[in-house]
Amino acid sequence: MKIAVLEPGVWGTALGILLSRKNAVSFWYGEGKLASNLSKIRENERLPGIKIPKKIFISSSLKKALQETDLIIVASPSFNFRKTLLKLKRFEELPPLLGIAKGIEKETLKLSSQIVEEIFIKADYVHLSGPGFAKEIIRGKRAKEVIASRDEKLLKQLEKLFKIKPLEISTTADLIGVQLAGALKNALSIGISLVEAGLQNPKIGRLRKKLIQFGLKEMIKIGKAMGAKKETFLGPAGLGDLILTSTDSLSRNFQFGQNLFLDADKMRSDIKERKITVEGFDSIFSLHKLGKIHKLNLPMLDEIYKVIYKKISPQKTVENLIKLTK
Repeated sequence: MKIAVLEPGVWGTALGILLSRKNAVSFWYGEGKLASNLSKIRENERLPGIKIPKKIFISSSLKKALQETDLIIVASPSFNFRKTLLKLKRFEELPPLLGIAKGIEKETLKLSSQIVEEIFIKADYVHLSGPGFAKEIIRGKRAKEVIASRDEKLLKQLEKLFKIKPLEISTTADLIGVQLAGALKNALSIGISLVEAGLQNPKIGRLRKKLIQFGLKEMIKIGKAMGAKKETFLGPAGLGDLILTSTDSLSRNFQFGQNLFLDADKMRSDIKERKITVEGFDSIFSLHKLGKIHKLNLPMLDEIYKVIYKKISPQKTVENLIKLTK
């Protein structure tokens, strides 16, 4: 199979390398200088020591990258997802699209699949999500990933394609639920790590567990309102990913929550200027708005929204989040 990975970051690069073991893979970057540099050095700076195989074609020419492609992996983050899709619009008869972004478009409150439907109407879309960090997975650590699509035949094809060690693949038709789960766990983990930064004591493990359970209830609540299945949030794409992202310092959302407590003004500024990529930042804005639209009581998400967008002090937010668990 021929696979094109568009704008691969850390996870997109790792997936591309894994898939290249049995498939032809190309990487496309919109920035010519970046594509040229990566083509020479063969290493993503955030995956030090992991070489991109020479057989992976790297280019800034979308036409060349997509030539005879059977699957397109759109690896762009949620805030750049639409921009990448619009570049594909000039091509006829596109193969299935697979997204890996864990976020919601801030301006429209749309999930990746909804943006695809808006732009292409009839395009086949698949979403991949689950717990795991690219740095560990590419070095062989097992990871349970979920592939979601409404097309049962396509699901079976991709389940076979992604049966690559160390990935463990499951499938579901709950496309909305899997996408929401990824966005929600990123947003919630910011608040959980913020509490950990502000309350460093021996009881943090018990408190973290309570916050994760409280967050899971809000995940299920908003998921139900948007047509998702409860079971999705109880599985690897939901609770599994929430636990990992809320407890591991490799998570960028976890790091953001910790640093938000230390210097909130700097972190708010860095993220707005896109100096760092933290999908939970945009997602918490979108989820707060969606909660209002669906008239839901989501106190944990609301507190996280306020510390980021309303400049409530991190210390006050920690106190408010702790109160929710009592």
